[in-house]
Amino acid sequence: MPHNSKIPARPRTHDLQRENPNLPSYQIVVDDVTGGEIANIIRGYIEVNGEKIRFKGIAYGRYGGQNVAPRLSPIAKKRLKAVFGDVAKFEEDLQQKLVRGDFEVDPVAAEASKKKEGHSHGTP
Repeated sequence: MPHNSKIPARPRTHDLQRENPNLPSYQIVVDDVTGGEIANIIRGYIEVNGEKIRFKGIAYGRYGGQNVAPRLSPIAKKRLKAVFGDVAKFEEDLQQKLVRGDFEVDPVAAEASKKKEGHSHGTP
C-alpha cells in the first residue's frame, strides 16, 4: 500500500439537535452504577421538557474500548417518540453521549448506591 494512501475517515457522530435544531435538548443523569470488573449496570434518566424518563443499561469495555448499551422500556420509548420522533436515532445519540461521558452524576443517589453495594458485599 503506498504511503500516501488515505485511510477512510471514521464517520462523525451526530447530535440529534445538530441534525434537527427544532428538537429539544436533553440532559442525561446517571444515579446508580453497580457491577464488577467486566461490566456495570447503570441506571439513570433523561430529562427533557421538565420530564424525567428512566433508562438502564450495561457499560463495559476492555478490548476495543468502552461501550454502553442503553435499554429503554416500551413506555419510555413511547414517551421519547412523542418528543424526538425517531427512537432509534435517539437511542444512538444517547449511547454516544454515554460513551463520551456527556452526562451528570446524581451525587446523592450515587453515594446511596455505593453504600448499598458496599453493604451487600459485607463491607461497612
